[in-house]
Amino acid sequence: MAKNLFARYLWEINTLYERSNITLKELNQLYRDSYLYDEADEEARLERRTSANDDDGAIPLRTWDNHRREIETIFDVNIECRKSDNTYYIDDDEGYMASKMTHMVCNHFAVKNMLGEAKNLKQRVLYEDIPSGFNHLTTIIQAMRENKVLNITYKSFARSQEVDFTLHPYCLKVFKLRWYVVGWHEPTSDIRIYSLDRITNLSISTTKFKIPNTFDAQEYFEDSYGAFRNDGVSPTNVKIKANTEEREYLRTLPLHHSQQEVETAQDYSVFELHIRPSFDFKQAILAMGANVEVLEPQSLRDEIKSTLNNMLKKYT
Repeated sequence: MAKNLFARYLWEINTLYERSNITLKELNQLYRDSYLYDEADEEARLERRTSANDDDGAIPLRTWDNHRREIETIFDVNIECRKSDNTYYIDDDEGYMASKMTHMVCNHFAVKNMLGEAKNLKQRVLYEDIPSGFNHLTTIIQAMRENKVLNITYKSFARSQEVDFTLHPYCLKVFKLRWYVVGWHEPTSDIRIYSLDRITNLSISTTKFKIPNTFDAQEYFEDSYGAFRNDGVSPTNVKIKANTEEREYLRTLPLHHSQQEVETAQDYSVFELHIRPSFDFKQAILAMGANVEVLEPQSLRDEIKSTLNNMLKKYT
């Protein structure tokens, strides 16, 4: 599926979520004012010129009906039409739009759309995009909805050759501007995590799979930081000491949901987390430089110290 078409689906979901009871004409006007309008493909342009049902709108009625069906199929979001006044709204009785992934993705587009519409701010607001946010994302979501196995060709950063394998897609995760798919890796019979921007080819097979009742995506990453769980490391209590400036960042943007401020002094604070000290977590600690100090456990303190000593050698 084309990147801009996926973007249109999300824009339409977000617009209907933010502005319920909207007519197609009103939706067309909002679309013409959006940042996506200039990205419309040539087929859509031709359809707009030839359609007699859209009142010269950006989204013809026939196209809009197709979009509603695709949105329901891919995202399980039902867009209903109120016949009394021909307005559209999202039927959200089950609270689907409250889910974290849907809200996060739609919020991403809401901000991008707002900046796109504020044309006089385009050169004054620097927006950080997600490079792997849409490569294969729609295909994976469709496979997850239908519980179908994925055929994947993958190019790892650590290997020179591509590898082919099948994966049962369990869930999606985003971390530091990269999307990851988590699933059962058939060749090794275990759960693996793959970055979407390293997938070179992807297709949905006809083979169905069933997610084990024991798998819960939230629980799987409960004690983790970053994109990978790191089963080789057990969860432990970690204490870090932060100076007055850094502690404000940690207060407003905790490293982990378990983080608690257990000691507060005039010029520092101590934070405690129950977490797996993974590579991503160590990188986050190192990124804060001299503003933080690992107090516990001693093993993690020694690892950070060793890394810092190796870094120092490069500058001496």
